[in-house]
Amino acid sequence: MSIWVRVSLGCAFSTLLLVSACGPQQTFARQDDSESLVELARTYGQGSHVSRSVRDKHAAGSQTPAANDAEESEAAYKSLIAAYLAGKNYEALEQAAREARVGKTRFKGGIWKLYDLYDAVSNPTAAGDSTDGDWTSQIAMLKAWESARPESATAQIALAETYENYGDAARGKGYADTVSENGWKLYGERYALAASTLAEAAKLKEKCPYWYQAIQGVALAQGWDKSQARKLFDAAAAFEPTYYHYYRLYANYLLPKWYGEPGESEAFAEEMYDKIGGQQGKFIYFEVASLIACQCDSDDSHMENLSWPKIEEGYVALGQLYGYSTLKMNRFAHMAVAAHDKTAAQQAFATLGNDWDRTVWKSSLDFVNARNWAEGQ
Repeated sequence: MSIWVRVSLGCAFSTLLLVSACGPQQTFARQDDSESLVELARTYGQGSHVSRSVRDKHAAGSQTPAANDAEESEAAYKSLIAAYLAGKNYEALEQAAREARVGKTRFKGGIWKLYDLYDAVSNPTAAGDSTDGDWTSQIAMLKAWESARPESATAQIALAETYENYGDAARGKGYADTVSENGWKLYGERYALAASTLAEAAKLKEKCPYWYQAIQGVALAQGWDKSQARKLFDAAAAFEPTYYHYYRLYANYLLPKWYGEPGESEAFAEEMYDKIGGQQGKFIYFEVASLIACQCDSDDSHMENLSWPKIEEGYVALGQLYGYSTLKMNRFAHMAVAAHDKTAAQQAFATLGNDWDRTVWKSSLDFVNARNWAEGQ
């Protein structure tokens, strides 16, 4: 068995992916419903102060990096945000959301603070082993926030994201043919709740980049057609070009196991590399490539359709713009092994030491085997 086969079998979906289950699924969207949501996406924020400032400050292709909270721990930040919600400290939640949106701040590795804020409030603290009671309690806390702050876009979008996560919990992490009939039913119902909640959130004066990410989750779950999914992505990227999570989510939609054809995700990475250009274009290529290369059904054909030199360029750009996180270093090490570049892999493993990431490697043994290959042992 080749070193690539060994490591690819252990490559799990990362926490930056919306859906962690593999395989195609049923679709739930009615054509008129998805079309109305696409139209909402096209007009979201038009005429608002937020959308104008976003477009003026960060036009497509902007090379200006966001502020970087490199020294702050993501885990500590998420714990603080979750504590605000549990303690009904809505003013602190609103202030944190405003700061994350306006400042466009990121943690080391480039992840947006805004992304982690929503992640912190849209999952029960026992995420992974959560019961229906845990989810019901989480939803109740968010509805209390929404009731106390009816004009808060953050509260409504967080509630929608929670419905999506609750839907994913009903579906489970297996292939489509392992999902029960009731699992599909609950999955569809909960994503429908997310869609209606987001439609209501769109009516609010306050606008947020994460609204588009949540709608992209609906598009994937409901099986929107390609033209609609592309219109949604284009609207999202126009609203906030530097929110790289949009690009990863659309590339995920284009994977063959979802709604694309072989090579479409890779072609999208090339398109964005050329269209955006500069350091941001290189960074986006790395992010999309790391999603494509790290799939639970992946093989070396993914790397054959990606440019390893461009991945290396993107990794350098990542470090220059935002610094390196353990997660991103692990992803690069994994791709270096897949590309059979021993020099790059050896350098990455030397920096990592024993700090392996569970979302990239199936086990510590897979990580050690890959490192041993890179070191020629």
